[in-house]
Amino acid sequence: MMVNLGNDNLEEEVMEETTEEENADYVLDDFDNLPVNTRFLGSTSDAHPWFAKYDNFPGLVKLKKNIGLSDVTMEHVLPFLPAKSLCRFKAVAKEWNRWISSPFLAHLQTTHFKEISGLICQSPGSDPSFISFNQDAYGIPSPSFNFFPQLVNIRTTCNGLVCCQSVFEVGNFFYYICNPVTKEWHELPTPNFFHGPETAVALVFEPSALGFSAHYEVVCAVPVDQTDVSIICFEIYSSRSKSWRTTETICSEPDVLKLSINGFYMNGFVYWTSLSGAILVFDLKDEQYGTLPLPAGSGPHGALTQMHGELCYMLPQIQDGECLIGVYGNLDMSLKCVIPVEHEVLGETFSDCRVLTCVNSDILIILLPNKVIAYHVKAQKMQVVSEAGTEGFQNCLPYINSLVAVAK
Repeated sequence: MMVNLGNDNLEEEVMEETTEEENADYVLDDFDNLPVNTRFLGSTSDAHPWFAKYDNFPGLVKLKKNIGLSDVTMEHVLPFLPAKSLCRFKAVAKEWNRWISSPFLAHLQTTHFKEISGLICQSPGSDPSFISFNQDAYGIPSPSFNFFPQLVNIRTTCNGLVCCQSVFEVGNFFYYICNPVTKEWHELPTPNFFHGPETAVALVFEPSALGFSAHYEVVCAVPVDQTDVSIICFEIYSSRSKSWRTTETICSEPDVLKLSINGFYMNGFVYWTSLSGAILVFDLKDEQYGTLPLPAGSGPHGALTQMHGELCYMLPQIQDGECLIGVYGNLDMSLKCVIPVEHEVLGETFSDCRVLTCVNSDILIILLPNKVIAYHVKAQKMQVVSEAGTEGFQNCLPYINSLVAVAK
């Protein structure tokens, strides 16, 4: 059974009324040149030269005298729907098709829709695949990412954008940023250092209602072997400058030289866990690094996440057939609470359980061999969101079904 994480019955309500309403006869023309004392008189008299026939204006900028439910739905409901649903609603009416296809709606949807839609999964040497949490609402047209010119490995995701890296070819690894819904992608220029598969990568993208362009950064912690010591250098790609830059900061801390390849971004900082029980923290503003401890027993089954606005580490444990999620926080990563996975949700006893990095502070994703569970932090409720098996996938990344445009 697959459960939608939000917007229950919203699509059905959208479909209830699609009749276009009667439009007003006139609309303001050349508003900026109106005398100040007449701009808001509301007159539609033909005597005023500042008014023009309504039919001469594009549909998206027309003022309407009679606003119906269809117009309200377009403006106030569609931005909160996932990309797959919006693509289906293009068939409702020509006006809906024009609005959904416009960059304005894509921008609004990117800033309003924040729900985890599914998981992008991949095993070594195989094509990516997509596990949808709701087949009717969430989806991508090419789950194998075959729209790229070559095979790719999925590195990380952030708010609807996906960072991929090409499979090793002629000594180079190429980075791509894409939106798998629109199949829009951009190849990044070659970085200054060699970025092999051991390079730790984080994608930074924060949709803003005030910024129309969807700019992003790719932050890489690159291991560099020198003659007498190993270090980590930091390279950052910015879509604003369309170039890479190497920071002056160099990390030589022995506890963080071997990092997990997927980073976690939160509130201006990038975090990577290490194989030695530590967290490497990189401040994007000051371009400085620091370290934090990981709780004892941390490993590949745990994950960094955000809960109640704070950085936390989730560590699952199996005790006597029961799955418990330990929540660790504060600067010393001490135990804050324990979340038991309900037996009604489990359905049976499992020997393996892992958690994923959250993309918002309200939902925690728990992976079992043959199902995916979502834990709602505020409601303290668990539900099965997919019965697809995740066993065998080396990489499972939460994904938001977004119409975000890829900055090039």
